[in-house]
Amino acid sequence: MRKITFITLLFLIAACTRVPTAEWTEGSAEFDGHALHTLVLKDVPKGSRVWFQELFDGKTSVEGPKMNHYQGTSWYIDIPTSGTVTLKYYGRPLPRHSWEPEGFILQQKGKPDVPMKAVYHFLEQPEIADSLDGFICHYEVQPVDIIPQIKRVHYGLESVKTAETHPAGWYRITIGEDGDPKVEADDEDGTFYAQVTLDKLPRPLKPMTIEDWPDMPYRGFMLDVVRDFRTVDEVIEIIDLMASWKLNTLHFHLADDESWCLEIKDFPELTEYGAHHALPDWNLRETSALKPTANGRIGNVTYYTAEEYKQILHYAWERRIRVIPEFDTPGHSRASIKAMQAYERRTGDTSFRLQDPADTSHYWSAQDFTDNVLSVYLSSVYKFYGVVFDGVIRLHQEAGVPLPAIHIGGDEVPNGAWSGSDRHEMKEIFTNNMLDLAETRGIRLAGWEDIARNLEPETEERLKRSLYFLNVWNTNGVEGFPVVLSPAAYTYLDLAYSDAPDEIGLSWAGYVDERKAFALQPKDYTGNIIGVQAQLWSSQLRSFDDVTYQMLPKALGVVERAWNAYLDWPSNEAFTTDFDRFYSIVNAKEKPLYEQKGYVFKKR
Repeated sequence: MRKITFITLLFLIAACTRVPTAEWTEGSAEFDGHALHTLVLKDVPKGSRVWFQELFDGKTSVEGPKMNHYQGTSWYIDIPTSGTVTLKYYGRPLPRHSWEPEGFILQQKGKPDVPMKAVYHFLEQPEIADSLDGFICHYEVQPVDIIPQIKRVHYGLESVKTAETHPAGWYRITIGEDGDPKVEADDEDGTFYAQVTLDKLPRPLKPMTIEDWPDMPYRGFMLDVVRDFRTVDEVIEIIDLMASWKLNTLHFHLADDESWCLEIKDFPELTEYGAHHALPDWNLRETSALKPTANGRIGNVTYYTAEEYKQILHYAWERRIRVIPEFDTPGHSRASIKAMQAYERRTGDTSFRLQDPADTSHYWSAQDFTDNVLSVYLSSVYKFYGVVFDGVIRLHQEAGVPLPAIHIGGDEVPNGAWSGSDRHEMKEIFTNNMLDLAETRGIRLAGWEDIARNLEPETEERLKRSLYFLNVWNTNGVEGFPVVLSPAAYTYLDLAYSDAPDEIGLSWAGYVDERKAFALQPKDYTGNIIGVQAQLWSSQLRSFDDVTYQMLPKALGVVERAWNAYLDWPSNEAFTTDFDRFYSIVNAKEKPLYEQKGYVFKKR
């Protein structure tokens, strides 16, 4: 009897210590392009709920309990029986393993939410040919070869005549027989770029004259910290890379649907609520935090305090990098909307309301949200952004660094928003009110190209006067506006290198590698082009290793086009010769530095 009792006790202990597990098996693509995937949930109690994150694709459960879409990438399944639950559903076939469902969490009434172990079984995929497979670097790299490439080099002691007027950022380095460099520059940027070049040259320095300047006055890198947060130290690492490439603008994507990442002291809920992530409660209410982002993490804090932001500003400005913060509006605004609803619950103050409770609009945003658009006809929206603008202006003033512009997004407002109202009128109201905020504060705005579309002539002219630039991401150009080239097919670093299953990233605009980024031709675009920018969206990133992998070395193609923009390749052979030189320098000079730093990067 005692033996039976002991065995029973062991069995009970083992049962109590079982870890809830999600086992996912990839199905092969069927005739309609979908795949039948299998999800087995083990050791889940009856009446519980399992949450996970996956890219939406109109999934249909064909066996087992129903899959319910919540918001964005979030899904949940109500568990009808204890033990093991199996379901099959149609979803997209996975071109890359980074698209698998993730962030499985077990939810039970009255109990803490518990992350679940996940096990994956992927189909064997054929190897995908890399666009650089078999590429051989034929160019013999010279000591003065660096990225971005220097425009003029004259070896020896002979003096070199240059034009009397120089573009911004111009510098000249003259090295005599004694190896002592003499630097000439017309501005602080040029002085800094000269030092960057000198730091990259091997010692001892040989007699030569270097003359160099950027073709584009704006050379940017956009960092999205909303979908997958980066720490201050990680941002500083990225700034160091930017400085080594002579980029001069950090476009800092700080607020979107998934998070609000900058402390604004007047509204503590923006970060106390909008930068924290937890499951909705059993009644699907987000009472204390936002739902998880695509990475599925809960309990994480994803924002910069005012002091941390100023630290980043200081560090960047010392390296001649300006910071432009972005708060995406009037779509992509879920984090601020939900946070200010929490502010209203705490204070009873409705004067900063961002979404009208009476709005009955039905829409589906590009990232699968149904509640992320500002009610732009409310005056309280602009009262709120006036406080935000004032807070950002104050932080830049306290840091003693310039604020070139505040980026207000303006992209991807879904059809169906503002039902019952004229969509064109809503855009006019929004644009003119945001311009009021900027003009009264003496600051400039920036936005994605969408913001300049379909405006009344008077509003368009007003926007042109106050706008620093438009990021053109989807079309050729926008007539009459200053343009920063940001075409997805060339500059979106979150797009995968290729379709290989061991890559990460999206593919909606194709694939981007060093060759594709290098092939960007600014002269092919119309309009007032003032710059080139690389974009790193973070919906598919999960670590800083992912960041460096997606950046390195593909970002260097964009870097090269920002500094040396006006190239002409009359033939494929001419392009290949130029790319051969570029990639030879990347292999010889850049990749060894990444290895020293311990960065994960794409090896060929």
